[in-house]
Amino acid sequence: MEALAGELVAGRRALEQAQWAEARGCFEAVLAAGESGSVLEEHAFEGQAREGLGQALWFLADIAGGIASKAAAFELYVRAGRCNDAARCAVWVSHQHLLGGRASAARGWLARAERVLEGVAECEGHGWAAVERARHVVDPDDRAAHALRAVAIGRRVRASDLEIFALSVVGRTRVEAGHTEDGLLLLEEALAGAAGGQVRNVHTLAEAYCNLIIASTSTGDWVRATEWCEQVDAFARGHDTAPLFGTCRGVHADVLLATGHWLEAEQALETSLATHARYVPEMAQPSVASLAELRVRQGRLGDAEVLLAGREENPAALRVLAMLRAAQGREAAAVALLERALRHVTGGVVVRARLLADLVDARLAVADLEGAQEAAGDLDSLSRESGVRLVEARSQLAASRVARARGDVEEAVEQARLALTAFEALAMPLEAGEARVELARALALSTDAASGVALEEAQAALVVFRQLGAAPSVAVVDTLLRELAGTDAGASHRAGPLTRREQEVLELVAQGFSNARIASSLVITEKTAGHHVSHILAKLGVHNRTEAAAHVTDQR
Repeated sequence: MEALAGELVAGRRALEQAQWAEARGCFEAVLAAGESGSVLEEHAFEGQAREGLGQALWFLADIAGGIASKAAAFELYVRAGRCNDAARCAVWVSHQHLLGGRASAARGWLARAERVLEGVAECEGHGWAAVERARHVVDPDDRAAHALRAVAIGRRVRASDLEIFALSVVGRTRVEAGHTEDGLLLLEEALAGAAGGQVRNVHTLAEAYCNLIIASTSTGDWVRATEWCEQVDAFARGHDTAPLFGTCRGVHADVLLATGHWLEAEQALETSLATHARYVPEMAQPSVASLAELRVRQGRLGDAEVLLAGREENPAALRVLAMLRAAQGREAAAVALLERALRHVTGGVVVRARLLADLVDARLAVADLEGAQEAAGDLDSLSRESGVRLVEARSQLAASRVARARGDVEEAVEQARLALTAFEALAMPLEAGEARVELARALALSTDAASGVALEEAQAALVVFRQLGAAPSVAVVDTLLRELAGTDAGASHRAGPLTRREQEVLELVAQGFSNARIASSLVITEKTAGHHVSHILAKLGVHNRTEAAAHVTDQR
């Protein structure tokens, strides 16, 4: 018995030190030893070993094995009368099912946790059940209330892991509700405590990290998000936490996309998807949606279609699918998808704002001015209520487009200028370029004297879109330049004929080479190859690589 107790202690120490294989060995040794005393003692002892083994297996990327082991620990703890430990295991299993999209199983396990605590004096288990209940509810106020209850319980029973993690859930909830600074400060407080040694469970620390990063990205605080992404990336590598690494790379990719580092974002997304495919396939959906969005932005619509073919029914995937349909000229389908996404959105003000902004554009595309005004009004209300700068910027750009559509040129110019300033301050080049395009369109309608300024704004946007590799946006601006300066003058702004290097790149594009293969063939960087492809598409006035390849065929 004493030797087995020593193995348990060694296993727990190995978990705290992120030595997953060693921890698994210790817990498996306990389980292999057989009986350890009375029936109740045996159940409790085996329960501890099963719980520890489940944690080790999860970090070793055996997610199913980890869940099964924790579920077995729950049953053993119940038999031993250890309700607190049983509830903790049930909550953990519930959350794994929730992450995997198995909502019914998640609710069932949460109910088991709450049931086993009925009639039991307040303990740490009540706090963990409250945290999980917070993650199940939709209403932000209800979520915050459950998480705050968990914080209070953690403090009363001196459970630092519980207190700090619950605090991070409160912070993330506050951010999603639009209370940005308050929420981020709570998250930073939680993480400072976690990183300072108050948290012993590495899994708890990992989830606290994730809460802060997701909250930062949702508000457009790219500086803070980048800082924490780098720390989590190092943490995930240092602790060999493959599931966390896959999730972290996906979130980091969103930061890179927003800030204009598309090549790095693509690499991060591919790493994320490869990690999830190997370890936790059910957690890959956010990265799939992000990569599909990048493909639409690049004009690679066929690739985006393939990625979204097996999508889940969630607002993020529906929004990207709406983008794809709009790019394909199916604007009515885009409207329907966005309206469906808005009926089911649960991600807070920033997610809702993105959907509303896209809905404004989609309704304008089908000449539904009244509907576009309604969506823009909802977005404006959301902006005023939340005070989130990113939401305000999206609202200003939407207001400019609606104003131009109804003929209020002065308002369109003013709102476009405000949006441009905001997106530049947020370091979001694609959105800043879109604001410049809208400003150019509005200025072109104002006075003859403004036409030169409109041309300059459009040219500035064109430079940004080419640098990003946003082929469809390049084509839009190219058309706008021809409208602003006349067909002949517009052609001169397409930077002349293809250079010798661009001709070489075009030949490889026509052969179906990817940017990586072009870079290898011509001994240039992949980023440079991407820029060449973007410039070629713009100069040829085509929307994608397929059309560019067809141009080569036509010239032969």
